[in-house]
Amino acid sequence: MQFSVRASLEQFTLAHPSGTGALRISVAAPAVAAPATGVPVLYVVDGDMLFGMAAEIARAVSSVAGFPAHYVVGIGYDAAYADFLKLRTADLTPPIGADAIEGLGALGTAIGGERGGGADAFLAFLIETLQPEIATRYPQTVGGVPVLFGHSLGGLFAAHALLTRPDGFGAFIASSPSLWWDGFSILQRLPVFAERLAALPRQPRVFVDVGAKEQDLPTSVPDGLGVTLEEAQAQVRAARMVDGAREFADALRAAGATELRHVGFAEEDHVSVAPAGIIHGMRFALGRER
Repeated sequence: MQFSVRASLEQFTLAHPSGTGALRISVAAPAVAAPATGVPVLYVVDGDMLFGMAAEIARAVSSVAGFPAHYVVGIGYDAAYADFLKLRTADLTPPIGADAIEGLGALGTAIGGERGGGADAFLAFLIETLQPEIATRYPQTVGGVPVLFGHSLGGLFAAHALLTRPDGFGAFIASSPSLWWDGFSILQRLPVFAERLAALPRQPRVFVDVGAKEQDLPTSVPDGLGVTLEEAQAQVRAARMVDGAREFADALRAAGATELRHVGFAEEDHVSVAPAGIIHGMRFALGRER
């Protein structure tokens, strides 16, 4: 395969698990020679925003043998930004009570909090529909490690996937996970997770990261988000992103997770931490760093 200045791109659509609409699947093949079978696959939710970044990182690091060549698969919506915010919330979040939605205030309205709750159906789609489809279209991936990456609400989804279906992927990267969703109710799944984990013949590798500056209070808010500075600061306080990620990793260890790494990236915030999470998360997922 001729080395390219940019990552490859193939796209196709699959029916959304809700029965309405479609998902745009983007695929980047390895930029360098790869084995005939057993090539790992990185599945990236929020593909509209993060697929391009993940594909370019994969191209760059595999070209210098940073870690093994792998496919990158992005799952997205091909929608306007305002619609994308609501579509991702619908798919990436577990069910939430009416009181919790009201507590989100203007932020909940902006991201479509009332439409959340589809995480289980979306996860089933990734495992039972998308993974077999990728195996059929790209036979090199058969036998390769499937890795799930999610950031922010996607990180919450990766955490939910780990706790509910730890056998669904060979590795989980929960980058800056929004564990605060529904009052940190996701932590209630830890006891059952411990039982599921103990029953597995082989543990998945788990990487939990966060930006060390994520609990710093903002001094301004982006235009168009519909949230005041005071509301944004209150959300940061309640989210406890740095403390929550650390406590979640500790709880996973206590539940029996041994193939686990937690990192707080110095100088990174909630946005800038995403590429660091991809690079270091994949390195750990593929067994290149403990």
